[in-house]
Amino acid sequence: MIETGDLVMLTNQEDRQGRTKVTAVTNRLIWIEAPSEVSTLKTFILSDQEQVGFYFFKEKGKLYGFETEVVERQNDPLRGQRYALRRPKEEMIQRVQRRQFVRVPQLLDVAVHPHKTAFEPFTSVTLDLSAGGILVLANQIPIEVKDELELTFLLPTGDGVTHTVDVLAELVRVDPRETRYELAFQFTRINDRSRELVLRHCYQAQTKNSRRGTNPFT
Repeated sequence: MIETGDLVMLTNQEDRQGRTKVTAVTNRLIWIEAPSEVSTLKTFILSDQEQVGFYFFKEKGKLYGFETEVVERQNDPLRGQRYALRRPKEEMIQRVQRRQFVRVPQLLDVAVHPHKTAFEPFTSVTLDLSAGGILVLANQIPIEVKDELELTFLLPTGDGVTHTVDVLAELVRVDPRETRYELAFQFTRINDRSRELVLRHCYQAQTKNSRRGTNPFT
């Protein structure tokens, strides 16, 4: 299930949350690059025998995770600092049902396009965003639950640049809201670069919300 090149998220006991990449997988170990903190992109150090949470997306954006520990550290002249984590048995890797990653309220412009089911494309706004999905306000329900469509939204970054993010998303829930609908989508196809941008954007928004005394988690 875990493969070389996978983009993964780590959490430690200090609640630091970072992204990294798998560099090798053996029968016993998972080798990773030094993790970069999501909110700052600064590399941080893991200690020997440190307990960490390991999370990754597979199978149309489904989130999986497990608890593991650092069993070896290595300073590779070509790759830099890297770590070996204990690889669990496949049955210990669980689908994560709860929202492990930050979800923040976000008003972003979004364009909704058909994928396999035909409907007239339309534009709207988002209500919240996370690394795994998005909530869209809409005047119609263009598809049925478990169907997919294409979403394009504009994501501003802290450096003043706006990025265009294209994803394939599955409709997982519909909530009526007076004359409109809240459409909850789970990302089923998003490239690593876009997911990194979304993660960083969410954590920056989380930091701002925390300073204002609001709770970014649900």
